[in-house]
Amino acid sequence: MPDRWKIVKDHHGDPLQADILMIHVALLPDGKVMAFAGSQHNMGYDKAKPFQSVLWDPDMPDHMTVLPAPKADLFCAGHCMLANGNVLAAGGTYNYDREPDNPDRPYHFTGISECFIFDWQNKTWSKAAPMTHARWYPTLLPLADGRVLAISGHSGPNLPSHEVLETEIYDPAADRWEPARKTIPELEDTAKFWLFRDIVPMVYYTRLHGLADGRAFSSTALQVKRRRRTRVLDPVTNRLTTVGPAPRGMFVPFMRNVYSRANFTSALLPLKPPDYAQHVLIAGGRTARRFDAGAAKGKWRRAGKRRPYKMRAYATGLLLPDGSVIVAGGGRSEKVARWYCPSSEVGGYDRDSNPRPERYFADSDTWVVGNGPTDYPPIPRMYHTAAVVLPSGDVLICGSNKDSQRNVGGGREDHDHHGEDARELRLEILTPSGMDSPSRIVVPAISPTSTGYGTPVVVQSPDAARIQRVTLLRNSTVTHGYSSDQRLLELVITARTAGSVTVTTPPTPQLAIPGYYLLFALDADGVPSGGQSLCLG
Repeated sequence: MPDRWKIVKDHHGDPLQADILMIHVALLPDGKVMAFAGSQHNMGYDKAKPFQSVLWDPDMPDHMTVLPAPKADLFCAGHCMLANGNVLAAGGTYNYDREPDNPDRPYHFTGISECFIFDWQNKTWSKAAPMTHARWYPTLLPLADGRVLAISGHSGPNLPSHEVLETEIYDPAADRWEPARKTIPELEDTAKFWLFRDIVPMVYYTRLHGLADGRAFSSTALQVKRRRRTRVLDPVTNRLTTVGPAPRGMFVPFMRNVYSRANFTSALLPLKPPDYAQHVLIAGGRTARRFDAGAAKGKWRRAGKRRPYKMRAYATGLLLPDGSVIVAGGGRSEKVARWYCPSSEVGGYDRDSNPRPERYFADSDTWVVGNGPTDYPPIPRMYHTAAVVLPSGDVLICGSNKDSQRNVGGGREDHDHHGEDARELRLEILTPSGMDSPSRIVVPAISPTSTGYGTPVVVQSPDAARIQRVTLLRNSTVTHGYSSDQRLLELVITARTAGSVTVTTPPTPQLAIPGYYLLFALDADGVPSGGQSLCLG
C-alpha cells in the first residue's frame, strides 16, 4: 500500500491555516501537539503585538486553539521534553541580523538567556531560571537523571565570541542552571575560519544523542584546535572525546556539504535488547551515513545506496513505531551566502523541494522511496519545516518559509512575489506505507501507565495472539529537522495470555531517558497498533 497524504481541513472543508508558523513542535503526553514560533522569522513584526502558541488535537483536527506565549522571542530557541511531560524552551532571538543596533552585523542573530516551561496539563507557560549565556539556535538534551544539557548557539549582544563555547545544565527540580563550564579540551569558535570573515557555517543546533553510558554523541562535527571531528561529550566531567573523523567529504570553506552546517537530520537508530547497540543515522547529503556510537573509535560509513540527488537539506528524520526512520520534506538546495558576494544569499527554493518521503530500515541497511501526494499539488517543505509522529503512527508535517525567505512585515523586499506572507500555514498528515491496516491490532489499555526500569507492563488486547513485537517511542519535540529527545526501544515479551502480553521495560534510564513514551504493539507484518501513553522514571 502506498503512502497516504491528506491536508488537514477546517470545519468548512478548506485547508486549516495554522495561526503561527509552526517552527517548534512538541507531542504532549495527552496526544495533542503544541507549537510556538516567537516572531516567526519576521523581522518586521509588530513588537506591541503579543506572541502566540497553538494547540492542535488530532482527535479534533478541524480547528486550532490559540494560547498565550511568553513575551520573550522564542524564535529559534532550544527545547526538549522534561521527565514530567512539560516542555522546556531556552534561548531565542534578541536581534535580527540586519537591525541597525546589532553590534555583530552582518549575518549574526543574537540570542537571549530567558527560559520558559510549558505545563502540558494546564496548557500554560511560566518563566524558569535564565541561563548564564544568551543563546540562539542552541540544543537542549535531556539527561538520564532528568536534568537538561544546553550547548552551542549564537551568543548574546555582549559576549565577544560569535558562538557560545560553554555548556550549562538545568535542574528542573531546583529550577536552576548549574554554572556554565568550558569543555575539556575547549570548544572553538567556528566563526573565524572561512575566507577570513565572520560568516561561516558554525555549530547551530548541535545534533546530540544520549548514549547508554550517560555521555552525549554529537553527529555535528565539533571543532577543537581548528579541526572538526566526531566527538562525544561527558556531561559529568565536560570532557570531549574524539571517536572518529567528521563525515567524509565535509569541506567547510565553500559550504558544499550539508553535514558541515545544521541543515541535516540525525536520529539514534532503534535500541534493541539484549545488547542495545547504538547507531546514529545522518541524512541530508547524497550519501546518508551511520556511525557505531557505542564503539570507542569508528567512522561514518554509507547507509544504504547513494541517493539520486545531491542533497536533501531541511528534511526531518523521525523514528516510526516499527523502528524505521522516515525522512520527509527538504530539497536539493539550501539557502547559503554566495561565495562571491557574502551579503546576499542563494538556494533553498521551493522549486527544489522533494515531495517523496524515504524510509530507512536499519536491519537491512536499505532505503525505500515513497510517493508524494496524488490528489493535490505537493506542498514545498523547506526551511523551518517541522514534523512529529502522532499516537496513531501518522506523521504531522507543518511549517516552511516559502523559498526559505524570512518575512519583513509579511514579505521580503527582494522576494515580494510572495505577497505579504512567506509562511506556509497548511498542515498535512502522512500515513507511511505499512503503518495502517483494516485489521490493525487493538490495544485498549496497558497496566501500569507509569512505572520504572526493568519492570513488567501488561498490554491488554483482544489481538494478543497476533502481537509479535512491542516498541516504545519517546514523545518528542522537533525543530529545524532534528529532535534531541526522540528514541525508540524494543521491549522483551515475557508472557502471554489469551487477552494480553507482558513486556519488560528497558533496564536503565540511560537507555530510556525518563519521560513519556508511546507503546505500540506490532503484528507479523510490522503494522502497529495505536500508541498508548507510558511514563518511565
